[in-house]
Amino acid sequence: MNTEERTIITISTSHGIMHAYLVLLPAMIPILGGDLGDIATVGMLASLVTLFYGWLSLPIGFLADRYSKKTLIMLSMILCGGASILIGISPSIPIAAVGLIILGMGASLYHPCGYAHMALVSDESRGRYMGFQGLGGDMGMAVSYLTSSILGARYGWRMTFIIWGVIGLIMAVIDFLVAEDIACSIPEGGHKGPVETIRRMFETTNRSTLIITLGIVVLSGMLWTGVSSFIMVFMEEQKGIAFVIAGGLSTLKYTVGAFAQILGGELSDKMGRKKLLLFGYAGFALSLIGFVLSPSSLPVLVLLVVILGFTFFITQSPMNALLGDVAHKDTVGVTYGVNFTLKYGIGFFTPAIAGWLALNYGYASVFYFFAVLSILAFGITLLIKEK
Repeated sequence: MNTEERTIITISTSHGIMHAYLVLLPAMIPILGGDLGDIATVGMLASLVTLFYGWLSLPIGFLADRYSKKTLIMLSMILCGGASILIGISPSIPIAAVGLIILGMGASLYHPCGYAHMALVSDESRGRYMGFQGLGGDMGMAVSYLTSSILGARYGWRMTFIIWGVIGLIMAVIDFLVAEDIACSIPEGGHKGPVETIRRMFETTNRSTLIITLGIVVLSGMLWTGVSSFIMVFMEEQKGIAFVIAGGLSTLKYTVGAFAQILGGELSDKMGRKKLLLFGYAGFALSLIGFVLSPSSLPVLVLLVVILGFTFFITQSPMNALLGDVAHKDTVGVTYGVNFTLKYGIGFFTPAIAGWLALNYGYASVFYFFAVLSILAFGITLLIKEK
């Protein structure tokens, strides 16, 4: 295995651990026992993580085009790990909120750097490399749901956060020892200020595709944060599924999604990005509706969870590769910074909306709301004119 391959594996693993932190709180909802307030309060806390995770991605994008991507990824692991430990030992909701803010800040450091690296590795196989990146992220969420349900049931939610905190700190050391940086592309005349850099980002010959893709990104972020926050509690409260089994089903969703990322990346290099996006969002909307209407049968739920994971995550590699297709090489970090700012900075309020819907209209309304968002993503995708 050469240095580049080791670096890609290390970066993708860091991606997985970062995403593991983002689903720790949602995975722990059924066993919090009121320690962090009622369901609406927990929804607000989950939104708090995504708020900082999303909106800080934009300034990090500027840094990713100028400074060491490796160093920023290491710092991401350090902040996430330390914040997770702080949440685990927090004596009150305000201290836990501070920990969740730091967690969101640490997570924001990863995406612009990691995705810029993958976008610059290859033009012809960009979808494939985005698939590897996505594989790492989804496997991290899958492992997080599984281990969190097992550890949480045995040791409690606090110790689960502490254990994952230690894992993040170990990963930072591995990044330092194994990962190798990729050179930054310096524009003629040097890097400009933020306004000029954003303007250059939109001076691409495929501006309309860029804008449409960013619209899809917003809806994708709303779907990811919303479904991730409420899928376990929905299965337990509405379908009568035991906590550990619900964690296993959530793990299955992300495991299937991990391989859907690989398939989506490979097929998008051959068939084009648009077809995969249309297929995925149409299928995801139908599976969300089916998830609500289905009987409380474990085999049926297993099938629906597999379809949910496959249809949503098959869209992610094509969507991320499409951004790399239209981005300037010297503004690719900013492009992904804008991407994740929109994806999670706007999508941050989705768990809060879902918590309000659940409290006032029941959990079924939450998943109907998500289905509408997926249908909107399908409609916007139809506007893409792919070359």
